[in-house]
Amino acid sequence: MDIYGIVNDEGVHIDISKSLNAAKAYATKHGYKQVSIRYNCGYVCQIIAEKRANKWYKFWIPKTI
Repeated sequence: MDIYGIVNDEGVHIDISKSLNAAKAYATKHGYKQVSIRYNCGYVCQIIAEKRANKWYKFWIPKTI
């Protein structure tokens, strides 16, 4: 199961939800600019979306096993 979260000002991933849309909504509501993912609840996270000029831009990142 993948976990989505936000990236704070210090570059730390914080778990938020199980869906990308919910993580984006939380980030928008609370003023964060980046959304990240932890694949299979692992230790490594990657930034997958960033908000610029009130629009979310999704980065293409291949899913690893």
